[in-house]
Amino acid sequence: MADLEKEKTALVFRKGVGFDSQHSCHCGGRPGQISGLVAWEPVDSDTFAFFHEGAKGCLGVRGSVLQVTAACADQAQQWKWVSRGRLYNLGASVCLGVAGGTGDGAEATLGAYVCDREPPRVRWSWHCKLVLESLNKHLPSPPALANSTQVAASAAAREPAEGHRWRLYGSEQDLCAKTYREIYTIQGNSHGRPCYLPFLYDGQWFHSCTNIGREDGHLWCATTYDYSKDERWGFCPIKSNNCETFWDIDPVTDSCYQFNFQSTLSWNEARASCRQQASDLLSITEVHEQTYINGLLTGYSASLWIGLNDLDINGGWQWADSSPLKYLNWEPEQPNHAEEENCAVIRTETLGRWQNRDCSVALPYICKKKPNATLEPFTTDSWMDEERQECDVGWQPFQAGCYRLTAEKQTWEDAQKTCQKMEANLVSIHTLSELEFIIRNLKKSVDELWIGLHDTKMQMNFEWSDRTPVIFTYWHPFEPNNFRNMQEDCVTMWGPEGRWNDSPCNISLPSICKKQAQRTEGHKQDHGCKGWRWHSPSCYWVGEESVTYEEARKACSGREATLVTITNRFEQAFVNSLMFGRTKDYFWTALQDQNSTGTFRWLSGDEVTYTNWNRDQPGFSKGGCVALATGYSTGLWEVKDCGSVRAKYMCRLSLDTSLSPEPPAPVPTPSLTGACPQGWKSSSTLRHCYKVFHFSQLEQKLSWVQAHLFCRKYGAHLLSIGSFDEEQFVSQVLHEAFGESEDHEQHWFWIGLNRRNPVDKGSWKWSDGLGYSYHNFGRDYYDYNDRQCAVADLGTMQWLAMQCESQLDWICKVPKGRNMFLRMRFEWVPFQEAEYKFYDHRSTWDQAQRICSWFDSSLASIHSPEEQSFLTQTLRKMSKGEGQHWWVGLHTYENDGRFRWSDHSVLNYVSWAPGRPRPVSRDRKCVYVTSSRDEWGDQKCFTDLPYICKRVNVTGTLPLTPAPPSKNGGCPDDWAPFLSKCFKVFGHQESKRVTWSGAKAQCESNGAELAVVSRHLEQAFLTTLLPNISFNLWIGLSDSDVRFQWQDRTPLSYTNWAPGEPLAHRDLPTKARVRVLPHNVFNTGMWASRVCETEKHGFVCQKQKDPAVPAGPDTLPPSLLGPLQFAGVSYRVLNKRLDWTGALHVCDSVGATLATVQDPYQAAYLTLVLSALRGPAWIGLYSSGVRKGEREGGSYCCLSLFTWLGEDPINFSDWRDGVPNSLVGCGHMTIPGQWAVASCDAKVDSAICQLNAGNRIHLSFPGGCPQAVGNWGWVPFRNNCYSFNLEQLKFHQEAQDSCKSAGAQLLSILDETENGFVWEHIQAYQEQAHGAWLGMSVNPKGGSLTWPDNAEIEYSNWEGRDANLSMLSAKSCFWIQSNTGLWKPGSCRNRTHGIICKRPRAESDHLPTLVLVLVTALVLVLLTVGIIYVYRRRAGASRGSYEGARYSRTSASPSEQAEKNILVSDMELNEQPE
Repeated sequence: MADLEKEKTALVFRKGVGFDSQHSCHCGGRPGQISGLVAWEPVDSDTFAFFHEGAKGCLGVRGSVLQVTAACADQAQQWKWVSRGRLYNLGASVCLGVAGGTGDGAEATLGAYVCDREPPRVRWSWHCKLVLESLNKHLPSPPALANSTQVAASAAAREPAEGHRWRLYGSEQDLCAKTYREIYTIQGNSHGRPCYLPFLYDGQWFHSCTNIGREDGHLWCATTYDYSKDERWGFCPIKSNNCETFWDIDPVTDSCYQFNFQSTLSWNEARASCRQQASDLLSITEVHEQTYINGLLTGYSASLWIGLNDLDINGGWQWADSSPLKYLNWEPEQPNHAEEENCAVIRTETLGRWQNRDCSVALPYICKKKPNATLEPFTTDSWMDEERQECDVGWQPFQAGCYRLTAEKQTWEDAQKTCQKMEANLVSIHTLSELEFIIRNLKKSVDELWIGLHDTKMQMNFEWSDRTPVIFTYWHPFEPNNFRNMQEDCVTMWGPEGRWNDSPCNISLPSICKKQAQRTEGHKQDHGCKGWRWHSPSCYWVGEESVTYEEARKACSGREATLVTITNRFEQAFVNSLMFGRTKDYFWTALQDQNSTGTFRWLSGDEVTYTNWNRDQPGFSKGGCVALATGYSTGLWEVKDCGSVRAKYMCRLSLDTSLSPEPPAPVPTPSLTGACPQGWKSSSTLRHCYKVFHFSQLEQKLSWVQAHLFCRKYGAHLLSIGSFDEEQFVSQVLHEAFGESEDHEQHWFWIGLNRRNPVDKGSWKWSDGLGYSYHNFGRDYYDYNDRQCAVADLGTMQWLAMQCESQLDWICKVPKGRNMFLRMRFEWVPFQEAEYKFYDHRSTWDQAQRICSWFDSSLASIHSPEEQSFLTQTLRKMSKGEGQHWWVGLHTYENDGRFRWSDHSVLNYVSWAPGRPRPVSRDRKCVYVTSSRDEWGDQKCFTDLPYICKRVNVTGTLPLTPAPPSKNGGCPDDWAPFLSKCFKVFGHQESKRVTWSGAKAQCESNGAELAVVSRHLEQAFLTTLLPNISFNLWIGLSDSDVRFQWQDRTPLSYTNWAPGEPLAHRDLPTKARVRVLPHNVFNTGMWASRVCETEKHGFVCQKQKDPAVPAGPDTLPPSLLGPLQFAGVSYRVLNKRLDWTGALHVCDSVGATLATVQDPYQAAYLTLVLSALRGPAWIGLYSSGVRKGEREGGSYCCLSLFTWLGEDPINFSDWRDGVPNSLVGCGHMTIPGQWAVASCDAKVDSAICQLNAGNRIHLSFPGGCPQAVGNWGWVPFRNNCYSFNLEQLKFHQEAQDSCKSAGAQLLSILDETENGFVWEHIQAYQEQAHGAWLGMSVNPKGGSLTWPDNAEIEYSNWEGRDANLSMLSAKSCFWIQSNTGLWKPGSCRNRTHGIICKRPRAESDHLPTLVLVLVTALVLVLLTVGIIYVYRRRAGASRGSYEGARYSRTSASPSEQAEKNILVSDMELNEQPE
């Protein structure tokens, strides 16, 4: 890649720099789409105006005031959606917001505000429903306009009367017709993050991409709101048919490729980025193309998204750009069929081979476009069958071919030879029309048969036996896959849909032969259509005049036909061919909802069995008639107003089909009288049964795909809704389960509606194949375009779009009378204190664990030889073969390697097979037991195996040993006291290191024993002893009795095994030791099993404190009353209830930052601090959801997202099991010392500040605080400055006067974070002052409490649950207590309170400060001149920039200092000496 140079003051790129010059091209061409080509999606104008029907005017902004004016086309009336769900006014460069009232009946105000930050009490993140509600509430009925009407916003306004509503100007649509789509950046330094609109650059707001500041004219945008502050940017995508900058061109194929190595996006985000450039994610259809791509990947190390996906739940692997899937290059054991790994990457690590991944992981990606490709002929004429063709007797003609079914079952090779004897080949299929003909006329009732596709010449490079090009494929779900690495080189067609599967060539099946037909002279075949177009079994007519819906219906009726109906994908494709080449026309169909019921029906009254809606259709509103779109959306369905819209139309005339083959029989309609499975519900009017699956624990909830597969395991589907009556019944079932309250906030249930399949162009589909004819989407959701799955909302019973990866409850639906096929071989089998259930159907480890959890159990844990023997004997009776493997609950997490049981029980027994477990790696591993032997093995968790569930009558986890009380007495010299024990490490000299038995004997000779680590606090304490120790230490754990236990025979209740441990086997007596690896510090203190009598190590002894020895102070656990120091690091504990950001602010106010934990020693010390706190505490872990790049080889979604304070990478980690499991959040330490994630807005009772952080984060706010004068020193906190004078005890009025004399006001506290900040700074003054005066007063008019600026009190922290404020008078005064932080009313004449003054930050308020600023500015000017002079003589590195808009560094790291700015002008580069 070209080096990226930068200069802060210039946003000008020299040619060839600022983009990847290695990957750039200039190529011409034209647009178009068929397989591998990408048609352009038209971009509607994203600006609009709000029009009020009553006022006959549009909403605009003049200055900062909203106005309704007659002019609707001016900039002042133009709005657009921008980032973060805001509405932006183009004319005034402001955003729409609602400011809350201040009490006393004050009204909320709808207004316009600067977009850079949210003013207090202003809401401006919207979805369309909120905007409409706010407009109707605050501006319900402006008067008819004379010139203009200034808006007065009333919170008590009524709903608008009929005819007085707001809508989009020039349209009958409301605001919900407009949506915002993220614009993903290319290159730059933002990792592909989307543009932040509007953004501030050089003092000007930009609501779209700009080329200002660039000499090359490339469009760019910032990815945070203020470019000058964060310097985060990227190039904007260009929707062009040419291969311009950023593209490589293959001279052989003319295909263009874009490699986005710097970006990290999910698969859907990456595809959106490609499509914004008139391209799509990479498809590879030839060996040459794979070779070319491999050449461009040389020298890189990455996994990059390509367009291969398995997102069609009814189909197999496919390319996103509709290219045929005829060439595959999977890695060994890929695809692995993991439930949610439905997208593919190309990996440089395996020389360009492919691997399936979870689509939500953020990775780089490759785009592809084919600007010079030509359209295949079948796109225009593949449905025409007008030429007269002749075939031999016994063959059936279709278009230019003759076809014959061979019923005899043969191998693929014999079937091909049979065809060749008839001068034919096994059938090749190139179009949907040909596939339909074969299904209807030849395959019929044959379940499976051979076709001519094969990869016998080159593995996974499929070709037709007649050597025609492969331009169409139609694979079955999960195909092609080379199942279990068998040689599946030949392809069959099977199932009612005629989908394809790769199979071994030696199985015997029927087959179809195909050969060229002979054209004969004669009239064209019209099948009785008399000039209409024929598609069995109907004739079609295209009406070219534009008419209303009723006029179109009558026109077809006059031709003894009906408006067109479409019942399957073949009819849809034929109708599309009748409209081919048109761009702006619409064609009426027979589908309508003229009664506005929300249910669409064909005019004939027939049920809708197939739908093909355009994106965001049928929308939110009820009613309308359906027309077919053309152009990019050819054939997609859209709802139009039946009376006002005029469109062309299409008629259909059905002919007698007695001589035509019957189509495949439809799925039988379920009986109304069938029975439901136990626990499922239905009614006498419905043909299906329904069951709600609800779990209180998050780990039991499922993603959409998991819920879909769960229902499928029961022979059911996720809920589909075909009518209002069906939805009402489901609503009744939900309310019976959860109550009738409408306060079910965000209780959502997965339903089967989704638009995951990229080939459907955003069309919603039901997962069970039901036609999407009834709709009930609500308006109240955001980010509509990014959400591919749907939920039902319990509170409103409307549907919402949702991210498919969300973990939610779900609803299944099954036809009445259906037998549920998920069965267990045995009921629960008891053994000792537990029960076991054996499932002989195969499942992945994760799905097996979920199924166990539904029965309040877990995958089995094994804790003794007796339990192992019981399982082995039972499995021998059940297993279908020798040595069958069964899942149990032992597993590791990705990038971790430590084994643990899924039921959280202690790992005290293992029985590994020879050679197992496999070496420690970053891959996740799960453990199985073998049915014929007492042996365990480990393998990848996505393998399908039978499994064992276990539930215990007592808890599976032994309770933690309670902390012993600290005894009176002390420890001998050189022994470290901790609670009731004394510890000492032996073996500092190598000659003193001994075997385990020797260690045990030496401890006993010292009146002690080998250390017993029975709880996490003892483990943490021992770890704090290890910083200067570079040798391993024996502890008192052994498995001499087969299972691990302490030398005093107490059972294990706590373990700390290292990755891959324990390795013990019953035939290899071992002992456990603490493992201290000087070259692997992150495993310090963990345990590993080693042979007892052959290895020599140091050891740790323990003894009880001796009452005869004088007690000295125990340094650990640390006392929270004094300063906290460990290993050169100082800490300060905030005992305040704060959110993460508030904790960061308060730490900053005391010259610190939130703590970072860099090694096990710090982690152990802070664990002891947490034990004293007895609660969790915030630390500096942070993730905004923006990845800085995934670690190669790992797919664990969230590890790479978290950093220290949003900046420094995490090198050491101690996450709680299963954490992090969210993309966004902030980190805290739990009481056991492990890390967990919570919402950054959550309140935690404590936080740990680090005082001497080497690279402290400094929070940037505009303005500064005055210089200290006398007793008036100022402490900055957020947007204000505070002066704490707790030594000055004064009356309330004197305190007020003192603050005024300093240009400030007496303290006001507006939220809990500010209260915590104040309390942190005054609690040390408890002996000098009882507290500090508050600037609060009683309003004599209404009796309400106000702050000095007359703002009403919205936050309070009174002592006692409810302070008795009814007895207060205008003479009452108030104060905050220094010992508790709580507020109290009291006498204004009390002289036991100090003074805290508060003032906003400002540039300058006093002359000394002003003089200082001027002098400083003069010095800076002189320094700048000198720097520029030096810079132009010798190129130097400029400072780095920090990704988060919230923080800036006070001291940058050397790597950041060396980072080169990518923004540098030609002029300055030319002035640099060579």
